Amino acid sequence: MKRKSLFLSSSLLFLTMPLLAGCGGKSSSGGTKKIVLWVGSESAAFYKSKVADYIASENPGIEVDVVPSDIGSAGGVMDKDNTTCGDIVSIAHDNIGKLSQKSLIAPIVDEDLLKQIDEDNPQGFKDVIENYLGAPSEDNQEKYVFAVPYISQALFLYYDTRYVQPDEADTFEGLEQAAARYDTIRSDGKHTKSFLVTGTDGFNFSFQVLARKLVDGGNVATSRIYEGFDKNACYEQSNDQVAVMRWLQRSHNSTNGFLLKPGSKWEISIQQKDALASIGGAWQYEAFKSAVGEENIGCKPIPTFTLTEDDVAGIEDVKYPNADYVKEELRGKTDPAPVAGTTYRGGSFVDCKCFVINMAAIQKFDNSEDREDIYYKMTKLVKYLSTKEVQKESFKAALNVPAFKGADEYIASLDPEKDDISKSALDMAKAQTAMNEFGIAQPFVDGKLNTYYYQSSAPDYYEQGIRNDSGIDKEYYDTSTVIGIRRVLFLIEYVWRNGKRPDISKISSTLPAASDKQ
Repeated sequence: MKRKSLFLSSSLLFLTMPLLAGCGGKSSSGGTKKIVLWVGSESAAFYKSKVADYIASENPGIEVDVVPSDIGSAGGVMDKDNTTCGDIVSIAHDNIGKLSQKSLIAPIVDEDLLKQIDEDNPQGFKDVIENYLGAPSEDNQEKYVFAVPYISQALFLYYDTRYVQPDEADTFEGLEQAAARYDTIRSDGKHTKSFLVTGTDGFNFSFQVLARKLVDGGNVATSRIYEGFDKNACYEQSNDQVAVMRWLQRSHNSTNGFLLKPGSKWEISIQQKDALASIGGAWQYEAFKSAVGEENIGCKPIPTFTLTEDDVAGIEDVKYPNADYVKEELRGKTDPAPVAGTTYRGGSFVDCKCFVINMAAIQKFDNSEDREDIYYKMTKLVKYLSTKEVQKESFKAALNVPAFKGADEYIASLDPEKDDISKSALDMAKAQTAMNEFGIAQPFVDGKLNTYYYQSSAPDYYEQGIRNDSGIDKEYYDTSTVIGIRRVLFLIEYVWRNGKRPDISKISSTLPAASDKQ
């Protein structure tokens, strides 16, 4: 898609859009205008200080209120009623599709800010911050940039260094070995699990849904999820994913394997040594620290795991479906059975938190002159707050891992003794940025596709496949068998595409198969 030209006649496109009903706060041109900035609660103090520096040095003719907010829910609040939100809002990038297509956020058209975004950000983040202004149609096929990345996030491994050696944390097998060793000093007769997952939602399960096969010095994805922003470009039926679920089942059932549902306070399970490690993100650093003590925090990229004969037993060569959503070079070709000794690394979504400009903040003014004035004041502030320099300061002050291209090199260059940051926090950031190679940004086009992946029971089906429980038709989806696993993977892929379960009677008896029959 080509990007629409920055200006339409002499005005910006969105400056001429109809006024929002119920918006107050109208102002005459020229005077000081107040901007409300929503940032994460853990970062509010830092951004208050940076905003004060900006106003003092740039004299931009604005007042700014920095309001602590929940970034995770801010997109949903905007979707419900953006007139109740801040003027500049921090959101997760996967909200961009639904907010832009409902014209609730404004496109970024300031040339200086666009240049900074283009130069500073990795391609994966640039791909997911573009979308349509309004619903796409034959007459609306062009995209804008809608958001400015400033924090990155991904899953990685936390572990308790008192009981797990660094080399053991490199593999899931090593973690299980450490847990078995800890069992020998327990006096309560319980068994310690090697690691836990802090939730069974689609994001947390991405550590295995997005597992990467390590081959020839590189890595290969085992799943496809809305690849290229195409709702049909999903594939979850590979032989690798069958083997991955077999490995998960074995680990879950092992004495010292993984803990699937630790409860709402997962950190208590770590504190009580129900598990020695957890898969989580930077936002869980403080919770893990409270459980083990800062001096005992270890962090690594998500470990590797290696298939055994049990994991591959019964898995046979199959044919990729001859379907449009399968990569052309694979259609109808053989998907070979995995072999024992094949190694994978857990994957992750690698996402960004972004600043967006609330359309209500612009449209509350009566005329295009006022609208353009406040819009550019906001873009200048966002440009400052998203610079590499401020992102670096934000990491040191609030442990916000930077989103800019080359952040991993910056993190690696830091020294705890010289740079006023703890070793554990630095290790955390190194572990997260190391996952960039083994993950993808969530490529959701709109709110509907987000719902299909997260809220239409697909994560529940994945969990039930691991447990082989009765949450789904037990006889048909018996995941103690290879065909039962294939059916669950087909079911999950179908939900990703269609937002509903397929009719069992219409599922092909030979799997894998095209999952878009209904």
